[in-house]
Amino acid sequence: MLEVLMRLSNLQQIDNELATLANKNQEIPKKIEGLKLAIKSVRDELENEKHKLQELKKKYKLTELEQKAVEEKIAQYSVQLYQAKTNEQYKAFLKEIENQKIAKNRIEDQMLENLEQTEATEQKIAKLTKELAEIEKDTQAKIAALEKDAETIQLAIQTRQDDRKKLVESLTKDIVNVYERIRKGKGGLAVVVIKNEKCSGCLNPIPPQVILEIKKSERLYFCDYCGRILTCLSE
Repeated sequence: MLEVLMRLSNLQQIDNELATLANKNQEIPKKIEGLKLAIKSVRDELENEKHKLQELKKKYKLTELEQKAVEEKIAQYSVQLYQAKTNEQYKAFLKEIENQKIAKNRIEDQMLENLEQTEATEQKIAKLTKELAEIEKDTQAKIAALEKDAETIQLAIQTRQDDRKKLVESLTKDIVNVYERIRKGKGGLAVVVIKNEKCSGCLNPIPPQVILEIKKSERLYFCDYCGRILTCLSE
């Protein structure tokens, strides 16, 4: 029975390792997706800035047309100013010229502001372009490393699964069924060691007399509280 307990203990250890490996394996796609999302975030921001730059250039062209139209009106009213036949007409043309000059100043302020925004946007695009290139290079390296880790983990899983298969085949079907039933019902932990006179699975006390019997390894003993298989193999 001691040999059986040792095999069950080894089986539990393998299952623990397989669970850890499976968790690591499940985290890798999430990490890769997170890296890709980081790239997408920068790429989307870059595209938004490029679109903003296009809109700024379109707006600048429109203000240039507005500026030209205002300048033509100023020139037109200036000619008409000296063709005025009455004082009222003269004052009216003078007023229109003044209004157009105000409009021209407003348009020129808009053009100046547009140029400042365009320059700032172009600088941001240059910065994001450089940042994106660096992130893509760094991310490719990280993804390659994660994919390599995944291959290593898969290999380790396969190796441990082969080891598990051999161990299961060395045990009787009844014992394996008991082990599997407990493991599935107790969160993957079927075999536990007694530590400080307590079950390490549920931390409830084990009577000293029972511990002495367990050390003899003459049969399987189960925790009266959680039902797990008890061993003293580490002591």
